[in-house]
Amino acid sequence: MSIKRLFQRAAPVVAIGALLAPPAAHALDAFDGPSGQLSISSILVSGSTYQGVTVLVRSYTLLGVDGGTPATDTYDPATNLLTLGAVLYQGSTYNNVRVKINTFTLLAASTPSTSGSGTPSTPSTPSTPSTPSTPTFTPGAGPVAANSCNLSNFNSDLMTQINATRASGRTCGSTFYPAAPALTWSSPLFDAAANHSADMATNNYFLHTSLDGRTFDQRITAAGYSWSTVGENIAAGQTSVGSVMAAWIASPGHCANLMNSAFTNVGTACVLNSSSTLYWTMDLGRP
Repeated sequence: MSIKRLFQRAAPVVAIGALLAPPAAHALDAFDGPSGQLSISSILVSGSTYQGVTVLVRSYTLLGVDGGTPATDTYDPATNLLTLGAVLYQGSTYNNVRVKINTFTLLAASTPSTSGSGTPSTPSTPSTPSTPSTPTFTPGAGPVAANSCNLSNFNSDLMTQINATRASGRTCGSTFYPAAPALTWSSPLFDAAANHSADMATNNYFLHTSLDGRTFDQRITAAGYSWSTVGENIAAGQTSVGSVMAAWIASPGHCANLMNSAFTNVGTACVLNSSSTLYWTMDLGRP
């Protein structure tokens, strides 16, 4: 059952309770049902406070809503229990929402506040079941099983093949491109690529524009990459680095991106969905 349907089923029960607007001192969270995106201003996790948290919720169980005075937003990684003091959903505010987050993707979070010892505490990685349909992504973490389709040597194979492609002149469609300088891996571009592959895999679509209307350049900017030029290649179904590179090289537009000498950085991700379809995103850019 989709997140949207789960929340719609729960909404009539929630509406029975008193729906109190949060006091001004409590920041209001927001949940978008169709996309599953949850935005949290500030949350306490294992003794550390995280700011500006954005999560793509893939599966959850609504445990209750009491409608009382909003409490502090908290998340317990051991039990996956999330408590939101006040959350805006479809125009209504719900207080003290308690949910068990079954599977999700962390899209963004700022550095945690310092602990009592005066040193930054280390963020704990949210735990999710290791199923193909529920990739886990932590910005800045680099390729892991969930965003590299469990392919071994994912990063090194990609960079080797990308730069081997650029090392000599190539005709893309009817246009000849001379050899181009080697690209270097960019963590922000990878973050943008991993987010988009995860979104396509989860929501079963294949477009450069996200379902929420964002274009690839907007996603790249949101991932923290300051660019003067950017491009994106996507693919679906290829089961290896070699096969996706061959498909991109055979396509004039994708090949042109690969051979574009204006680009200096690249980040590529692959996410496997529950139907065993691999979704690939390659983001390219130049600061």
